[in-house]
Amino acid sequence: MKPKKPIISRDLADLMRPGFMVEVDPADVDQLGLVEETALDEADAWESNADVENTNEASNGR
Repeated sequence: MKPKKPIISRDLADLMRPGFMVEVDPADVDQLGLVEETALDEADAWESNADVENTNEASNGR
């Protein structure tokens, strides 16, 4: 038995309704706080490399 296709909606009231897939505008996502950005910026990523021990294993990409 194939799963049912979701009903596509743009109404935020449908977020908690089973069987609905709600397309949310990026501005609404930000305004509602639905996603919290947790990615490192480039400077923090480079700084985190200082904690990596320089061993053969690390330098061979394992």
